[in-house]
This record gives sequence, C-alpha cells and structure tokens, in this order.
Amino acid sequence: MIVSGLPMLSLRPADRERFVTRRSARTPKAPERDRSQHGASLLDQIDRLAEQFAAIRAEPGSSSIVTARGAHLDDYTVSRQLAPANSGSELLVSDEGRVVFRVSDDLAGLRAKAVAYTEEDTPKGNPRFGDLVARIDQIAMATIADLSLGEIPDDTADEDRLWVEIWTRGGARLSPAEHQGIDAAVAAFAALTTDSFDVIPVFHGPERDVRVVLASGASLKALPVLLPDAAEVHLAPAVFPIVLAESRDDAGELARVDLPPENAIVVAVHDSGVDSSHPYVNPILLGAASVVPGVLGATDTDGHGTQMAGVAAYSALADGVAGGYLHADAWLIAMRLLESSADAGGDPERGVMWAERTAESVEVAESLAGDRPVVHNLSIGADNPAIGRTDRTAWSVSADVLAWNGGQGRVLVVAGGNADTITDPADYPYINLGPSYLQQPGQAWNVLTVGGYSALGALTVEDTSMGYPAPLARPGQLSPHSRTAAVANSPIKPDIVMEAGNTGPGGGLENPEAQGLSILTLRSTAGGSASLLRRTYKTSPAAAAASNALAQIAAAHPDLAPATWRALLVHTARWPEAAVAQFPDRRDLLRSFGYGVPRTELAMASDSNRPVMIYEGSLRPSRRIRSKPDRQADFIEIPFPEDELHAIGDSIVELTVTLSYFAEPTDNLTRRAYVGGRLRWDLQGPSETGDGFRARINRVVHEQGVTPGAGSYPWVIPADDRSRGTLQHDHTTVPAANIAGTRLLAVYPVLGWWEDAREGWEKDLPYSVVVSVDLGEVELDIHTLVAAALLPISVPVRHSP
Repeated sequence: MIVSGLPMLSLRPADRERFVTRRSARTPKAPERDRSQHGASLLDQIDRLAEQFAAIRAEPGSSSIVTARGAHLDDYTVSRQLAPANSGSELLVSDEGRVVFRVSDDLAGLRAKAVAYTEEDTPKGNPRFGDLVARIDQIAMATIADLSLGEIPDDTADEDRLWVEIWTRGGARLSPAEHQGIDAAVAAFAALTTDSFDVIPVFHGPERDVRVVLASGASLKALPVLLPDAAEVHLAPAVFPIVLAESRDDAGELARVDLPPENAIVVAVHDSGVDSSHPYVNPILLGAASVVPGVLGATDTDGHGTQMAGVAAYSALADGVAGGYLHADAWLIAMRLLESSADAGGDPERGVMWAERTAESVEVAESLAGDRPVVHNLSIGADNPAIGRTDRTAWSVSADVLAWNGGQGRVLVVAGGNADTITDPADYPYINLGPSYLQQPGQAWNVLTVGGYSALGALTVEDTSMGYPAPLARPGQLSPHSRTAAVANSPIKPDIVMEAGNTGPGGGLENPEAQGLSILTLRSTAGGSASLLRRTYKTSPAAAAASNALAQIAAAHPDLAPATWRALLVHTARWPEAAVAQFPDRRDLLRSFGYGVPRTELAMASDSNRPVMIYEGSLRPSRRIRSKPDRQADFIEIPFPEDELHAIGDSIVELTVTLSYFAEPTDNLTRRAYVGGRLRWDLQGPSETGDGFRARINRVVHEQGVTPGAGSYPWVIPADDRSRGTLQHDHTTVPAANIAGTRLLAVYPVLGWWEDAREGWEKDLPYSVVVSVDLGEVELDIHTLVAAALLPISVPVRHSP
C-alpha cells in the first residue's frame, strides 16, 4: 500500500574521517644505469631533436609532439613529470613503454632535468630526477603510431586512404581565434588527400575537439609534424560506411575502380541485365548478352540485375566508395534472363521455360568468359508448386544438371527466396517459418542455396530523423525477409545464410530501406538517375554476396575443383549465438540458417594452428562385376600429430569436416531416388581402433569377425540429418587429446538411381573433403606436421538390400 501526503525523509551523514587513497601496487624501481653515459646520450637526443624542430616549425614558439619510450613510462606520476602543469607542455596519450606529449619550449624543461640527473644528487644521495630520466630510453619525434596508440601503423602504405578521427586541443578554455586556427589547420591537412569535401564535422568535447577527415597514408605519417595541435588520432568508426558512401555519391564524387587480376574468376549474373555504362560496372564487365526472345541487348531497365552485380563484384562497396578507392573482387558477365513490360512485345507474366532458358544463359555466359572459371549467380526464383512426395521441378532439375556438368561440377548460387512482408512485429519469425518450401530452383540439390540473416541492428542519424521504428531482428538473427524450408527427407536448405538486411516494421509498413538496415549496391542509370548507388535487401543480395565469396576462394585456389570451392566456403559456416538463442529447436535452426554464416577470409587459407586439409577423390557407387556388386569406400588418413596434441591434451579444439560433391539428377519419377549416387562420411572416434572403425562402417569387415567401434565424436548435427544432401558439414569441440594420432575418415556410397540403370554401374562420382582442426588460442604450429599427402585406401563395402 502506498501512503500519500507524508513528508519525504532525508538521511544524514554519519561521522567523517580522513581518507587516503591506497596504492594497488608498488611502483617498480627505475632501472640502474651509468648516469653519466645515459645522461649524455639523452642530452644528445634532446639537442638533435630541438634542432629538427627548429628547422620544421612554421614560426618561433609553435609546439611540437614528442614521444618518450622506456621502462614503466606509463606510470601516472612519471608521465606527469614529462609534462608538468606549469611548463607549457601537455601530456597527450600514454600506454606501456610510451608517453606522447606536446612541448613548446624546445624540450628545455626536460633538458634541464637530464642535466640535473647527470650532475646532481638528492639529499639521500640518489641522482636528481632519476625516477624519471633513468626510465627514458629514447626521445624522438612522435609518429602516427604513437598518436594512435598503434591503431594506425607507421608503415601504412602511402596510397591507403583512411577515415580518421583527429582529436585536437579544444574545449571552453580555447579562444574563438584558437578554435578557428585549428579548424583551418585541419582543413588544410584534409586538403592534402582530397580537395572536395563538405564542412568537416566536429564534436566539441570538454577538453578536446574531434573531427573526421579522409586522409592518405602519406599525410597520416606526416600528421605529427603538420598538425602539432593534434592530441590523438584514431580510426573513425565504420559502423555505417553506407552513410559516407551515399554522401560522396550525392556530391557526385566517383571512386577509382581497382580492376581484378587478369586471371580472376568471373561472376555471371543471370538476371534482368546490367547497366553497362555504369562507371562501377563498365571497367569490369567482360561481356553481356540476352537469352530473352526478341531482346538483343542486356540493358537493365528493371534495375535488379545491376543491384546484384554491385554485390557480386564488390565485397566492400560502401567502404570503397566512401574511401574513393573501389576494389573489384571478380570480373562480371551480365546475362539478360528476365524480361520486363518495357521490352517490345514483352510480357513478364507469360509462361517461360525457365529450365531451358537458364541452361542457355549459362552456356552463353561461359562462352563470353573464355578460359576463366565462372561462378553463376541466380538471385531470382519462383514459387514452388511441387510440394509433397517430391519437390523437384523442371527448373530445379535443370539447375542440378547444370551443376552436375557431366561429373566435372559447376558452381551455381541461388537465392532461397523471400518470406511474406512483415508489417506487425508480432508476426516475426512465424511468417518466415510458415511456408514449408523454398522458392524454385533453390531446392535443387547441387546448387548453393542462400538464405538471409542480418547483422544490421542499429539505425543511423538519418533513419532516426525520418522516424524509422526500432529494428525487428537483433544482430545475428534471421533476416525478416528470408524464407525457410522444412527439414524432412530432403537436403538441408538453405545451405548457408548471408546478409539480407533487417526491417523496422510500424504503421502498417515493412520499412526495409533504412540506411542502417539495408545493403548498399549499384543503381541502374537507365532511367536517368544521377545517383549511382541505392539500397537493397532480401535474399537476392545474400546470394550475390555468396557468389562474391566463392569467386574470391576460387581466385585464391584456381587449381581446385568447383566442389572444393563450395566446400571451403561452407566449411567456415557457423551459427551466430543470437540465432541459436532465437531457435533453440535444432530443426528450426537448420531450416532457417542451414549450416550458418560463412567467413570468407577464413575460407581462403590455413593457419599455423589451424591446418585445413583437402582431399579430392572419386567413387563408383554402383560398381558391379558381371551384375555382382563390387562397391568401394575410401578411407583417408588424417595425420593429427600425437605427441603435440597430447601435450596440450586438456585444451579444447574445434574439429570440422565438410563433404561436397555434385550428384546426377533424374526427371524420371519412377526411379527409386532422385540422384544417381550419394555419399556419406564418418570419422574414426576417440576410442576406436582403425579396424573397429572399419567394422562399424563396413558390413564386410564386421562379418569377418571384427568388433565394431564405439562411435565417432559428439557432432553438432546428427549424422542422419547432415547426410541427406550433396553438402555435408559438421563440427565439434573436444579435448586435444581426443583427436591425437592418425584418424581414418571414411567416404562411402549410398545407392541411387544409377543402381537401376546398367550405364550407372560404370559412372564415377567425384567428391571433395575438407578437414580442419582449430587450436584456438593455443599457439602451436601443427600445420607442418600434417602437411603430408592424404592417401586413400579402398576396401569393398557391402550394403544390405
């Protein structure tokens, strides 16, 4: 019960006593030195530095920035002695072993202390100022690494362009004239990199003013001399590079395009065409064509294809445009696959044989690419009416045939499709989980199907000013745009998820186009727009981003098979913590995120404590000799170092295995299976012998009297769930001792429709396996220990009827 009308009660202080702050630790003693020799060396450095300052100062009495290095110089008391309050000097930044301060007296104060250290004693017989001077090893001009505390290295390339925060003297203690002088100095510094910028934004803090400028590596390295009023320099937060990029675009400033290497991979965008005159498309466009009947050119009147081209070619579009230097990851080929009402006689709603048209588009794109490998991107799709016993459609079969490519493999990346529009936050994620199917041809077994998640969870200042509601999904959760697929007897789909944007629903609107919740890409100028950029979202750009990632991997490893490129990307996929919390039911997690979010940089190479092992082989799943089954399995030796892993036995390591292959599909519904042959994998467990593992996998060995082993590792995904498709990925964390020693990895066949067709008995099924072990924080070079080739050992396998 609350009683009103009674007076508020005030507490009174109790007794008061004197209080002295306790030191948490004793200050370490200064090192003992030969005071005469050390003092003379330090005086020589000070005098030479003073001469340098005199030569570079614009006018007498101006200040300079100095760095002192030495043992324990970050101690607060010692740091203040370098720039005492009444000396005209100012302490700027300090960390362990480095103190940066501003001086305007040519280091006269420090010189006097060095002389006293050399010649005078305290009443206790110690060198005067020894606690300070003896700790200093070097006095030198400050560098950009000093002012940034290592954020910006001194060896930054001259041509690099970085958005930086310059912290200067500021606050209420400065006069208006001093503020104006510093403004002019910073503007002059910024003009060294670009001569076209708006008013430099400034934040006036209590004692510092902070300005954001674009600076080249060359100018940053000279900043301590050019801007003696600087107190600190830091990399500007890049939370919203889209803001900076759109600002430059609005100002009509073009970024310079850095072409990909001549032998880089091609991304073929099969879509609505592309704006070939776009300045960010034209330099990297190898060719363009149309497979739409009656349409000769690939002009993008719709704009969707140009949007996808921007994401597929540039992994850092916003950063590149904002910085004025745009690096292309791949060459482009634009295929006009879609028609629009703007086409002469065109009807986008008419019936189209997408299976045939897609096959023709792929063939033409590869003819334009010449000898370069191609990653094919299809950020398009249609509803899938074939739900139930089978969800195959002509379009999905065509996609599977194209990816099978006669056993050679071909990379097709397809968007999983978009969910219905969410305008009520209460409908999320239930609308996403509603349709039990992906859009076709995303259900195809051999394509890399891409769904959407979002890491974008904050509004920009512009978004807030426009009244956008709060973001719907938290960073790491399912994108409100993404469609999902039920996990039943079909492969896990989507295979992975990429950024698809977020929404801020409210007022009956989806609100997907906020700066902070969408993806920056290219705008077609076919409609006369002066802007080169626009925002995009949904699973279309997610698929384009996956195509970009695969192009980067393929460029780094051009000698590997397409199945291996696909495996390397998926091998790095993990579920964000927010996703696991959002979908505690593993089935919902798999149907929404597939194997998770891949990490492109991690997919490019091994590390000393994270070796990545690849094996490319082939099996004949339905092999027979005079109608008698003679199938085989591959047992691959994984040579994990035994002694070294036992030495860190309790350390938790991550073990990851990914199997990738392309299966031959059929469109004959009377076959026992959709694909000709299938594969599965398993790994010898921690307590299994090699023979016991073989007996567990292989009925033949079991029948020879060998006791089957106890089982494999505690994998994250149950084996029966992960083994249904042509991409099979799993990982686990175990003590290092549990994987020590050579382990056998089995790849073995599962029967398909090849078994029903005599010609299928002679067909090989190529595959790729990727295995890695990640030691995490343990710094142990095991890469060289597992570099030996992996040798397959073939043994017969008998399957139960």
